[in-house]
Amino acid sequence: MSIQEQAQHLEQLADQVPTGIALATKSELEDLQARVLGVLGATGTATAVQGAIQLALHQIDELAASLENVRGQIQDAARHHLQG
Repeated sequence: MSIQEQAQHLEQLADQVPTGIALATKSELEDLQARVLGVLGATGTATAVQGAIQLALHQIDELAASLENVRGQIQDAARHHLQG
C-alpha cells in the first residue's frame, strides 16, 4: 500500500469515528429532561433527576470532545503520511 493510499485509508477511518452517537444521545437526554420536568414539575425529585441528567450531559460533552480528538489524531496521521 502506497503512502498516499495509507493516507486515504486513514481519512476514511477518521470519518468512521462515531461522533454522531454522542450528539444524538445528548439530544435524546435533553428531550428526556424536558419531559421529566413536564411530568414532575418543580419538585425535589425532578431536581434530582435533572441533576443526574446534567451530569450525564456533561460526560457526553467530554466524550464528544474525546471522540473529536481521536478523529483529529487520525487526520493528523494522514496528513503526516502525505508530508513524508
